[in-house]
Amino acid sequence: MIFLRPNAMWSPLQQLQKAWSRPAPEPRPVAPARPVLKPAATVAPAVPAPVEAVADPDLDRRFVGELLQVAHWEDTPPSGAERDTLRRLAALVIQPQADALVPRRPTALPRLLGLMQDENASARELAALVAQDPALLGEVMRLANSVQFRGERRVESLEQAVMMLGQWGLRQLVTRALMTPVFSARQGRFAPRANPRLWDEAARCAHGCAWLTEGDSTRFDAYLAGMVVDTGMIAALRVMDQVFPPQAQAGSQQFLAALLPMSARLSVGIARQWQLPAPVIEAIAAHAERCADPGRPPAAALATHLDTAIRCARRLLLKGSDSPKQALPAGDMACQQELERAFCA
Repeated sequence: MIFLRPNAMWSPLQQLQKAWSRPAPEPRPVAPARPVLKPAATVAPAVPAPVEAVADPDLDRRFVGELLQVAHWEDTPPSGAERDTLRRLAALVIQPQADALVPRRPTALPRLLGLMQDENASARELAALVAQDPALLGEVMRLANSVQFRGERRVESLEQAVMMLGQWGLRQLVTRALMTPVFSARQGRFAPRANPRLWDEAARCAHGCAWLTEGDSTRFDAYLAGMVVDTGMIAALRVMDQVFPPQAQAGSQQFLAALLPMSARLSVGIARQWQLPAPVIEAIAAHAERCADPGRPPAAALATHLDTAIRCARRLLLKGSDSPKQALPAGDMACQQELERAFCA
């Protein structure tokens, strides 16, 4: 559990105006291939009932190894840089500084989140609020005309984007536009190299988690949880950029064992500072607890779906590597098939 002092809470109007006075850099060109925003005409696999998720430490080890370009984790004590990184992360867990490590925009974020959660809100109401933030509007239009979302013709206005995407599609698009700056590090050695891969994972995890969630009232919470669950790893990468000397590499199993639960707990603190919905925070917190104790069962269905979507997203991204072949639980298999349909078509 992370306790935040009142003066540590995120203040969007103060922090974001300072951090985003200039246009946000575009994410590195490894965005996911054609995520499906509208219901497909083909019959998708039936969504299974929630089942207890099974942790896969080897999957996490290989995925983080790819992020940090570590082929083999060694059974050695952490290096000096690794120990320094863990000390700094431990301090951030106690008192997160999300606005410094993972800057966000726009100033209308609280109102946007409230409107996107309101099932009675129209797409035009959401578009009107997006139009109030020029930086966000520009990012939404850029994404609407990207290869992932663009239709037969170029989208020239926000009204056209609303008509093309619909309410749910626009919610997804706005969420991705909000998160783009988080994955757009241009300085350092670890973050610029790993963040595009985390962006790919976030898109797949969000899609899978929303697909697994039954009921429109919780689908947006599921999508948002999938997009935000690894923000703590982004913060950890930026700390490594500050700590590790040139050419120094990570590689200790003990460092990895501490990095995973610590970055997951950072995600919880960041979600709280961003004042995300309570179900989202609870699901991310349950994921963090399972990172520290893999045998611990999720506390709610959304937490189960989030863990399943994370595993399936990482398997899809590691597909073709030296991943071992294994039988998957029913929930994982159905989600895996949906992600392959949506991202590998």
